[in-house]
Amino acid sequence: MSTPSQPAVPQKVLPHANRLAGTRVLIFGGSSGIGFGIANMALSNGATVIISGSQQAKIDEKVQLLQSLYPSISPDKVSGYAIDLLNSEKLESELYSMFEAITSSGTNKIDHIAFTAGDHHSIPKLAEITLEQAMAGSRIRLIAPLFVAKLISTGAYMPLLSDSSFTLTGGSGTTKPLPGWVMPAVWGASAEGLSRALAVDLAPLRVNIVKPGAIETEMLAGILAPLPVEAKEGMKQNLNLLRSFGRPEDIAEAYGWIMKDRFVTGTEIAVDGGQILLSH
Repeated sequence: MSTPSQPAVPQKVLPHANRLAGTRVLIFGGSSGIGFGIANMALSNGATVIISGSQQAKIDEKVQLLQSLYPSISPDKVSGYAIDLLNSEKLESELYSMFEAITSSGTNKIDHIAFTAGDHHSIPKLAEITLEQAMAGSRIRLIAPLFVAKLISTGAYMPLLSDSSFTLTGGSGTTKPLPGWVMPAVWGASAEGLSRALAVDLAPLRVNIVKPGAIETEMLAGILAPLPVEAKEGMKQNLNLLRSFGRPEDIAEAYGWIMKDRFVTGTEIAVDGGQILLSH
């Protein structure tokens, strides 16, 4: 005789909580572009924010700017820490010193990390590429987040729980490379593979990757600087379905969603205005 199934126990319904309020968020590359947009978004949601970049003077400037945007919050809600992620020889020791400092040796752990750091490298032509150029883009996009993950894996600086997250940054050019963008596509693909592998190895801590399209940042401005105004406008009109470039405050919402959604991991999130859907 079959046993009658037990009735489902209804879950208690609670008011929807702001899951970023009271958390601590670390943003690599937080002194400009997408990273600064994430810092701004996290502060507006009641988080404590630590921004990181390579230049202490720029970090101090952006910390003051963020404090001025939210004069009612305590100044200690936002701080900065300078680290040169391109210094491969000292990378691991410098990251260790950083995490020791910002977590008070693990007594005040980080809840979320967004890795948006990049470098203003050249894009080598396929026929002229050198070994050094091929490896250069991996130093920040692959090696740096890999060693951040190594520190995270100890559990000393972040809780290894689904409440916490580590979000990497790739690019839509990996899925749909532009002509001449061989190496950026390769660097982006390596970050995507890393994000999936880390989602497995760091579970239940959540790891995802955001893949931006063309976002109006200092880096994009530098890439487009040599082009005439007509060419820039033509790219804006024809690159994606929305006929515009994205803004840091727009894409920051994707990182915020990942931080708050405790059931998303191992996922690639495209924020590209529909760029990959265009046939040309």
